[in-house]
Amino acid sequence: MGLLQSTSSMTAPAKLNITPLGNLEEYPIPVYQFSILFDDPEKPVALFQTVSELSITRAIDSLNEGGLNDFGREFPGQISYGHITFDVGLSSSDFFYKWMMDGRYAGRAAGKTFTLVQRRPNPEGGSPIFADVKSWTFTNAFPVSWKLSELSLKDSENIVIESLELSFDYFDLDPTT
Repeated sequence: MGLLQSTSSMTAPAKLNITPLGNLEEYPIPVYQFSILFDDPEKPVALFQTVSELSITRAIDSLNEGGLNDFGREFPGQISYGHITFDVGLSSSDFFYKWMMDGRYAGRAAGKTFTLVQRRPNPEGGSPIFADVKSWTFTNAFPVSWKLSELSLKDSENIVIESLELSFDYFDLDPTT
């Protein structure tokens, strides 16, 4: 067929039937509010603007078979958890500093179990303003690093950020939220 030759009529592609999700729970969860709860679920210790490095890694054990040069086999190994870091605007609370310093003279760290709760604006409106979306329970967590952002007159319009990095044994995703 030449470039100037006409072709038979073309049919339009079939229309896709795309329907929106019917349940708000199916939409991606926005990152609105994170809080840490220790003993009292009604009193969060802090509200966070950033939670980072929440990760799980599975080690891989490799096995190369003699005479099989095309590929090697991999087997699932031990699960490990990375450290988690919380960033929050500095407030009058000294909870995280005290937790970091607890046990410094005894050569130990104070392990605590806590719950991290993610919330978003309540889809139905009204009260409560925020609805729980997910929660994770961290077991035997202890601080490995505490720091403040730079304190400088040139940044007088910015807020001071307190960062806390934690190590922990493991975490579970709470199925009840």
